[in-house]
Amino acid sequence: MGDVNGALDAVRRNWDRRARDYNRFYRRFSADRRDAWRTACEKIVPALRPGGAGPLDVLDVGTGTGFLSTLLAELGHRVTAVDPSATMLGYAREEAERRGVDVSFRECGAHDVEDLASTFDLVTARYVLWTLPAPVRATAAWSRVLRPGGAVLIADSTWHTWRGDGRRLLASLRPGGDHGFAWRLLRDYVRIGRATPNWKGLTPQRAQAILAAGGFRRGERFDDLLPEFARPVGEGFFITGARVR
Repeated sequence: MGDVNGALDAVRRNWDRRARDYNRFYRRFSADRRDAWRTACEKIVPALRPGGAGPLDVLDVGTGTGFLSTLLAELGHRVTAVDPSATMLGYAREEAERRGVDVSFRECGAHDVEDLASTFDLVTARYVLWTLPAPVRATAAWSRVLRPGGAVLIADSTWHTWRGDGRRLLASLRPGGDHGFAWRLLRDYVRIGRATPNWKGLTPQRAQAILAAGGFRRGERFDDLLPEFARPVGEGFFITGARVR
C-alpha cells in the first residue's frame, strides 16, 4: 500500500484539521440520540463479556472528541481513550470535564496501542476502522492488548457511495446547506483516500474479515439495538463485536 507511516501522518493531519467541525457536530448531538447509544452499550458490553462482572478496563481507540469514551465512563467503566490527533484530544478532555467523568487520554495511534504497556477487557472503535491505512496491523495490536476473554466492539458504515454522496451534495447546495461539502469531500479524498484501503467505508463482512485476520473470533451483530434515529446518515451502518482468540 506504499508508505504506511506517511499515510498515518496524512490521516492524523486530516483529523487535526477537521477537529473543530467534528466537535461542533457532537456538541449539537441531541440528548436522545446520545441516550440511545448509552442504552445500546448497556446491553452490548455484558453480551460481549459474559461473566465479566463489575467495571471493565476499556480502551477507546480513535476517541475523537470523546463521544464514546465519556459515555462508557458514565456507565462506570475505567476508560483509556487514545487518538493520534492532539487537537481532537483537546476537545475530548473538555468533553470529559463538562460531563464530570474521569477518562485517561493519551496521544496514540490505533496501530500503536501496544506502546501503552497496559492490558484491557474491551477495545472500542466507533467510526475508526474505515480510516486506518493498515487495518489488520491495527486489529492485531488490539488483540494483543486484550486480556483472556477480552473483546472488541466496532461501529462503522459504508460512508461514501455515489448515491449517498450525491444526496449530501444536493443537500449542501440548498439554501442553508453546507456549501463547503463538495470541496471537503474532494479535499479529503486527495489527502487520505489513496492512503486508506477502506476510504469509502466498510461492509460488515469486510470488517469481520479484518477482525479475523487480526486475531478475533467470528463476531455477532448488535446494530438492531440502536434505533434508526440515532444512526448516522449513510448506507450499511453496523455494530459488531468479537472476542479475542
